[in-house]
Amino acid sequence: MNDFLGVYVNKYKNGPQGLYPAGSTYSPARNYPGDREMFAKINNSIDQESKVLLNKLYRNGKILSRNSNDGSSALENLYRIMTEPRVPVFDRENIVKQTLKTLNDPYLITQNIGKIPQERLSKIIKSENKRLQAKIQQAKSMPYFNPDNIAARYPLKPEDLFNIHGATCPAASIEFNLADRRPAEFVRIIEGLTSPKKSVKTRLSYSGLSFDMTEALTALTQQNAEFKPLDWNTVEVTIKPDENAYLRADIQEDYRVKNTRSMVDVLMQSAFMQLGSRRTYNSLIDKRSKEVGEGEGLNQYEIAFVESIVDSKSKKIPIVYMELDNDATKVLNYTYSFEDTKQHFLKSLDQGYNIITGFLVDVDKNGNIITPQGHEILITGYKYDAMGKLWFKYNDTDDGDYFAPSWLEADSFIPKIHHANVPQNVLKEQPQQVPVGFMYLREYKALQNQKHARNAY
Repeated sequence: MNDFLGVYVNKYKNGPQGLYPAGSTYSPARNYPGDREMFAKINNSIDQESKVLLNKLYRNGKILSRNSNDGSSALENLYRIMTEPRVPVFDRENIVKQTLKTLNDPYLITQNIGKIPQERLSKIIKSENKRLQAKIQQAKSMPYFNPDNIAARYPLKPEDLFNIHGATCPAASIEFNLADRRPAEFVRIIEGLTSPKKSVKTRLSYSGLSFDMTEALTALTQQNAEFKPLDWNTVEVTIKPDENAYLRADIQEDYRVKNTRSMVDVLMQSAFMQLGSRRTYNSLIDKRSKEVGEGEGLNQYEIAFVESIVDSKSKKIPIVYMELDNDATKVLNYTYSFEDTKQHFLKSLDQGYNIITGFLVDVDKNGNIITPQGHEILITGYKYDAMGKLWFKYNDTDDGDYFAPSWLEADSFIPKIHHANVPQNVLKEQPQQVPVGFMYLREYKALQNQKHARNAY
């Protein structure tokens, strides 16, 4: 700990709660012990592997960072995990351990779902079918009942829980982004999700969602988000997983199979899927409502909606880089030149922002889509090789047991990019409207109109 204090003596100033970044405006709502006392409490309560990680993260500054929504530090939230009540099925030492491991190496994050042990299967299915039946009956009493909103086949059978291919790549990418770039917010969210409240609240300005407060509120309402307006500028959004996430996380804590999600991954990915899928995600089957998204992952506007809440200060907006024909067999047009697209990505990375990017897997040089399949990855950096070629560093949470960064040659990748969420200020020409909430709302209405038109026949 003395080495840590020596490293940070010039970077941090003493305050009522210990050390915090110079220039910080943080004014804690609760009283914490000093940093040394919190560090000692955590350090004395964890195993040797966790002690090594805690000291390493202390030295590189992640534990002291205060880049969270409420200004609390990663250290303070780790202390809360260790000293305050948790959801009873979880072991607080394991929560801290998995959190430290993820902060130390975000490339460990995966969307691979775990397996339910055979001895628990029948009880889980019986309980889930009872829950689904109650949900269906409740939904039928509402106007415009749509069974697609249930997000699960009923009755659920054992085979429905086998060979599930995770569709949480955008949620896992947002999780990675927090662990990599905003460690204090990452720990704050985990602290809230593992607390008895099973949720965390985050505050943002309406402008983070849309150019107009009314549009922002409409987007929140249409998205079925749980929110509370605080004043004319600020709204508070509650982020929480679905209830089955706690069942999955409990299983992952006790029966985790190699190369599958940690209990931290389960809770955080579920929370972001819930926020993006209008609270229809079901962790048990790893699917969401079919109403938008065909029951799988989040679409680009839903991803932008989640990012605008979870990482509102980045001011990211969704950009569509290619126009496709109606059958998605050919690229008709690129909305930006390849050089402009490259600059969008480089400027975003230089500003410290990772980029969630959706691309088409197989497009030939003439713009023909050979395989109608897309995927989401997170661009995390770049480099130039000895020949001067640009390479993008990225993370793919769906690459099996490869828990390490990968690289893409930029010139061959850029023509395949369909969409990405980039900070608004990297664009040469600023849009007249901040389009996160607006574009989401427009897309939502278009999809609803298409659904109504199909049902009319």
